Amino acid sequence: MTARGPVLKHVPEDFVVRETMVVPLADATAEYRYLLLRKSGYTTMEAIRHLAAALDVASTEVTYGGLKDEDGVTEQLVAVPAQAVAADLPGAREDGRWWELHHYGYGPAPLSIGRLEGNGFRVVVRNMAPELAERFAGARKITTFFLNYYDTQRFGVPNGPKRTHLVGAAMVDGRWDEALHELAGLGAPESATAAGWTGHPKDHFRALDPRTASFYLAAHSSHGWNAALRALVGTTCGGKDFETVVDGIPFRYVNSPLASAKVLAASPVLPFTRYGFVDGEPVTTASERTTVVQTTISVGPVEGDPEHAGRHRVALNFFLPSGSYATAALRQITSYATLAGGAG
Repeated sequence: MTARGPVLKHVPEDFVVRETMVVPLADATAEYRYLLLRKSGYTTMEAIRHLAAALDVASTEVTYGGLKDEDGVTEQLVAVPAQAVAADLPGAREDGRWWELHHYGYGPAPLSIGRLEGNGFRVVVRNMAPELAERFAGARKITTFFLNYYDTQRFGVPNGPKRTHLVGAAMVDGRWDEALHELAGLGAPESATAAGWTGHPKDHFRALDPRTASFYLAAHSSHGWNAALRALVGTTCGGKDFETVVDGIPFRYVNSPLASAKVLAASPVLPFTRYGFVDGEPVTTASERTTVVQTTISVGPVEGDPEHAGRHRVALNFFLPSGSYATAALRQITSYATLAGGAG
């Protein structure tokens, strides 16, 4: 069945992500070595487990600044104890998936979540109808706004059920048997051990890398934040909004970048609860998340799409702050009646 709308991630090379993190560098006597992890087909947490096993260190000794999805080709920094890395850096290629390491430098400290400035993207949008392609044709740069939703990959693996938030909700409520059951059905890298777990359900989550357990708690919080943004859009945009559901996750989008800007003016941020998993228990920290993001997109030439007869493709380059989703941005931008400006 042919896709009706624009297509992202038709092949991994259509979606390239490179994170931006400025780290202080030192000489080779420093305590940590920074490595560039390039991968495709692996989540960050899954790749970290393979990397740690190859270096014979605990997975908690491999630190990073952000999570990258398995779809696409992604590049990010990781830090490991300097003495753990041999002359030949490990890597793997199997079943169309791969990961590899490249030397980046040495530094005085591990990496941590929250230090990431953002991510640069090169995305090929395919299966564009002629009228949409015409709006991109001839444009060199487009400055626009979009609603800063957590996108569907926050809530499940590709082609799997989008229910990570239900795992997190059960963890918060202490319903550990339900959390384990939900985790077992996700198709996530840790789902197999959850399905075969015979001990107390809570002990399975204690056995995980705390950053993995924290991810499920964060998905629960992200789902609630999305609901708050949907409500804000509904009360702000005066009918210039519409509801949609993507992979079972509800959204309320707007029909122009200026309508997004009205949401920004009404409430630049919404409260967000950050979760950690410490000594086997969820812990919370009050935070905020930006409701709307502005970005400038560099537009490549519009071409015929050989993978979709009679349709077009275009390569887009842009930068987003940490925590924003390129898929969420492009889904909105390609649905706008005007790409920039116009009547709100």
